[in-house]
Amino acid sequence: MNPMRFLVLLAASAVLLTSCSFVEYNSTNAPRMVVVTERTPFYHNGPAQGQGPDMSLLKGDEVRVLRKEIGFSFVLLEDGQNGYVSNEDLKPAPTASPTPGKKAKSAPATATNAPAKPGFRY
Repeated sequence: MNPMRFLVLLAASAVLLTSCSFVEYNSTNAPRMVVVTERTPFYHNGPAQGQGPDMSLLKGDEVRVLRKEIGFSFVLLEDGQNGYVSNEDLKPAPTASPTPGKKAKSAPATATNAPAKPGFRY
């Protein structure tokens, strides 16, 4: 096989494979997730960084997923820090329930009974 043709084929394969390896979100559709393990490592620069995790997140800590990759998600913490957390240590955050004493908003009379959009899944 011609070496130039091989390099072009290799480069095209790399582009196709890497384009399918993550899902990206923006600030309006970033899913809320919660840590489900007692402690999970948090890496500012990624899990392959040389010095180990920068800190740990605790069970119940909430994050926003900005990009889901294979094995890890790039997340935004409530304090504005961002970094990487293992996908296995996250699950969708529960939806907020109305506070006691406040009446929940009812749907407008013109609303249809259309099925809800599917939620975020891991």
